Amino acid sequence: MDRKYWYWINNLEGIGNVKIRTLLSLGTPEELYNMERKEFECLPVLTGKDIDRIVSKDIRQNIFEKYQKDMENNVRFVFPDEEDYPCRLKELYDKPYILYYKGRLPQDDIKTVAIVGSRRCSEYGRYAAREIAGILSEAGACIISGLAAGIDSEAHKGALYKGGYTCGVLAGGVEKCYPAGNFNLYMDIQNRGGIISEYPGESITTPGMFPLRNRIISGLSDYVIVVEAGFRSGSLITAGTALEQNRTVYAVPGRITDVSSKGCNRLIAEGAMVVTDFESLPGELGLSIPNYEKNIKNDIVLARDEKMLYSLLLDFTPKSLETLVNDSGMSPAEVLRSLTCLEIKGIIREISKNFYVRIQ
Repeated sequence: MDRKYWYWINNLEGIGNVKIRTLLSLGTPEELYNMERKEFECLPVLTGKDIDRIVSKDIRQNIFEKYQKDMENNVRFVFPDEEDYPCRLKELYDKPYILYYKGRLPQDDIKTVAIVGSRRCSEYGRYAAREIAGILSEAGACIISGLAAGIDSEAHKGALYKGGYTCGVLAGGVEKCYPAGNFNLYMDIQNRGGIISEYPGESITTPGMFPLRNRIISGLSDYVIVVEAGFRSGSLITAGTALEQNRTVYAVPGRITDVSSKGCNRLIAEGAMVVTDFESLPGELGLSIPNYEKNIKNDIVLARDEKMLYSLLLDFTPKSLETLVNDSGMSPAEVLRSLTCLEIKGIIREISKNFYVRIQ
């Protein structure tokens, strides 16, 4: 079977999953390619314009030129009848009839966990996403997310930082990094995981593609963890889709006064599982639990100023340099010097510019 015919039928404008499903009732993509116009006119789901596009020689030529370009750019694709098509997606009624990717697809025999959340997230959200992704990666999970700014990016980075395996699901084409500011991350994921989409090459991203993308993120995953989400966050769509797909949904709780946590808190109120701490999460998800070594040992000695700053970070909440200066009563130079010492001793970390968090 020539795979280019699958590519052709999936790249016909206006022909989505419902129409493809109906067309496939008539025959294989190659058989459809060789049918006469009159054979399509019996399908009420197709409009006259749809049939025009299906039989158009010019459109076929344009699609095959695009196919050739994708092949030259190492864009690979699979369709449901092939062995490499992810088993988790095969279960779905609305599965993509073609999946484009660069790099690798998630392996069927490895646990997969989606980590999603708001683009505009807090430092606490960034920290939680990165830590959860890192810990689950160490435990052997593949981390799935959407490569968006905010929580998605931090989840991918957390997995990569621990040498783990992560896949980014794009709303647009696999050759079109979105957002453009994530290009370096996009390349890192290709090299150490996979970029995935139901759209080929350089397909332009439009707003309507994001909800469709979300069903793939949840569909590829055994579990979905929402780290931080407001009431109208697209992450809640992913959580809803996950429940429809019989996936288990977790949520990271937040303060009731935080707008960015209202979505997560609502999910918990409606029955989502709660992420209560990092270390026990792998076990809850059926993963091997990493052997965590405590960095704080009896022989680590903290100077007075270091003890002061460490005490201000005891709740694992990221704090800014300005906050630490104000709360400690120390000068900025003294605070920076002590923070550097605490980082060297391995008990705090700077998670973004001038934001610090306790890690042990």
